[in-house]
Amino acid sequence: MKNISTAHGFTTAARAFTLGIASLLLSAAPSAFAATLKADIPFAFNAGSGGKPLPAGAYEFDIARDEDKVTIHGPKGVVANDIILTTLSAPPHSTADHAHLVFDKVGDAYTLSEVWEPGSDGLLVHVTKGKHEHHTIHLKK
Repeated sequence: MKNISTAHGFTTAARAFTLGIASLLLSAAPSAFAATLKADIPFAFNAGSGGKPLPAGAYEFDIARDEDKVTIHGPKGVVANDIILTTLSAPPHSTADHAHLVFDKVGDAYTLSEVWEPGSDGLLVHVTKGKHEHHTIHLKK
C-alpha cells in the first residue's frame, strides 16, 4: 500500500489505523462502567420514582455508572429505573465477590436504597427520612 501524506503530515494508513483504534476503544467503553447483579427478592418492594410496588421474585439490576442510573429488569422486562444520588465508600469488609442490595423498611414496606457491586463503592438510589430499618440481601455477581 502506498502511503499518501495529508496536509497535517499523517498518512492515509496512519489515519485509518488511528480511527480504527478509537472506534474500538469507544465501543468497549460502556462495558467498563456497566455491571449486572441478579437477585431473588423475597418480598414486594418499591424502586424508582413514583413507581408501583414490585412483586417478590427474580430481578436483574443493571448498573450504568456513566449514566448515573440503575435499571431493574423483572420477568416482564424493565420495571423501574433508579437515579444514582451519590456513591458510598466501600466498607473494609467488601471483597471482590461481595455484592448486596440494601432496602429501607418502614412498617411492612420495603424500598431499594443502596446497590453494592463486588469490589466497588456503593450506590445510593433512595433516602428514607425518619425512622426505618435496613434489610440487606447478599448475593453473588
